[in-house]
Amino acid sequence: MKRITIKDIAKYLNINPSTVSRALRNHSDVSSQLKEQVTQLANKLGYKPNYAAINLRKGKSNTIGLIIPEISTYFAPSVIRAVEDITHDMGYNLLILQSNDSVEREIQNVEICAQLGVEGILISLTKESTDLEHFSELVHLETQIVFFDKTLHENYWHKVTIPDKKATSDAVIYLTRLSKSKNIAGIFGDERLSITQDRLSAYRETLTELKYKIEEPKIKFASSAIAAEEAFIKLWSSASKPQMLFIMSDEILEGVAKAIYKLKINVPEELKIVALSDGYLPKILSFNVPYVQTSGFSVGLKAAQTLFDLIKGKIPEQKNQCVDTPLIK
Repeated sequence: MKRITIKDIAKYLNINPSTVSRALRNHSDVSSQLKEQVTQLANKLGYKPNYAAINLRKGKSNTIGLIIPEISTYFAPSVIRAVEDITHDMGYNLLILQSNDSVEREIQNVEICAQLGVEGILISLTKESTDLEHFSELVHLETQIVFFDKTLHENYWHKVTIPDKKATSDAVIYLTRLSKSKNIAGIFGDERLSITQDRLSAYRETLTELKYKIEEPKIKFASSAIAAEEAFIKLWSSASKPQMLFIMSDEILEGVAKAIYKLKINVPEELKIVALSDGYLPKILSFNVPYVQTSGFSVGLKAAQTLFDLIKGKIPEQKNQCVDTPLIK
C-alpha cells in the first residue's frame, strides 16, 4: 500500500504542501479551521510521520544529503564534485536529490532526508521556494543545514553564496575598460529569480556610477540557452548593435556563443564580452571570453566544510559566507 505523504493531503485539500506541513506542526500562521481540516484528513488517510529518523538521529547515519534544483550542464556538477570529495574524505555517504525546480519535490526531498536520518543537508532552493517551514522537522531532529547558491534572505540559517553584486560589478568595470564606446548591453537569466535581480541591480548601479546611460532595450532576459541565443540575435539586428556585452551566466553564454558562430561575429574586434562563469565553457570556445569566476566547486567546498564543522559542533564565525570571485582575463 502506498504511503500517504504531505503532498497527498495537499492535493485532497487543494492547498500548498508547505501549508500542510505548517498545519501539522501547529504553526501560528495557519488558521485553526484549516489545522482541523488537515489533521482530520491526515488521520482519515492514515498519514504518519516517519519516526525512524528520530531513532536514527540518536546514533550516527554517516550520511549527508545534497538537494539541488537541477543537475544542469554548468555549476551543479562542480558543486557535486566538491561535496563528494569532502564527504568521501570524512568517511560519509552522500545522498543526492534533485528538486526539478519544484517546491513540492523539494519538500519531498526534505522528508526523505528526515526519514533516512541524515546528519546534515546541503541545499540550493528552487525558484518556487518562498519560506523554509518544511525544514522545521530537521531542526527538531538537530540535523545541521547549510544553504548554498540559491537562498532566501533569512539570517537565521548558515549560507554559502557567490557575492553576486561584487562579481557583477567587477565584470562590468572590466568590460567598460575594453572599449572607448559606451554602447553596452546585458543579457540576464530568469527575471523571477533573486540571483537575476541581484546581478541586474549591480549592473545598473555600476553603469550609473561610471556615468553610462542605461538603455532599457539593451537589457534582455533569457531563461534558457535557446532564449539567450534569440535575445542576442535581436540585439545584434537592432539599429545600434552593442559593442560590449555583459553575460550573466554560463547558460546565457552558451546561447550567445551559438549566435556568434551563426552570425560569424568577430570577437573581440566587433564585440567585447565579459561573463560570469564557472570557468569551463570559456576554455572551450574558439574566441576569448574574459570572465569573473563564479565557481561551483568553491561553493560546494566551502558549504561542505561548513556543514561538517557544524556536525562536529564547531560554529562558524559568520552565518553568511561568500566565495572568492577572481577575474580571469
